[in-house]
Amino acid sequence: MILKDRMTDTACQLYLISPLDCGGDFVDRLARALDAGPVAAFQLRMKDCLEDEVIAAAERLMPVCAAHDCAFILNDSAKLAQRIGADGVHLGRDDGSIAEARRLLGPSGQIGASCHDSRHFSMEAGEAGADYVAFGAFYPTTTKETAHRPEPEWRFWS
Repeated sequence: MILKDRMTDTACQLYLISPLDCGGDFVDRLARALDAGPVAAFQLRMKDCLEDEVIAAAERLMPVCAAHDCAFILNDSAKLAQRIGADGVHLGRDDGSIAEARRLLGPSGQIGASCHDSRHFSMEAGEAGADYVAFGAFYPTTTKETAHRPEPEWRFWS
């Protein structure tokens, strides 16, 4: 199912985020997921891993994303995203500036920003040049500490 953006009436696609461990058969699982329908982007999010491990995973996963016309987004590091040739980067509040990411990745780089539960952060990110913003975590997660938790009914447009 392709959802519509209520503000623009344009088709929306999925944005997938990796598990913390992308080993084993994950490459095949990602390919099957991308075969199932339109996915706009895949974010490689390997927290607390060595840079070499992230690079090795990216080398396995980037060709799968490219074959499916799916943007490959790296979490946390614009410098590493530039180094590996990722399509973009997703920055947390403490992961560097959007302006620096834009300088490193150029005008075609896709830059996302975490905004937790703050409309103010989202406006700042947009003004700084972010291509998209993300809110949450809306639900309990074991992948990170969540000091800010918007309610699922919370909407940016309210």
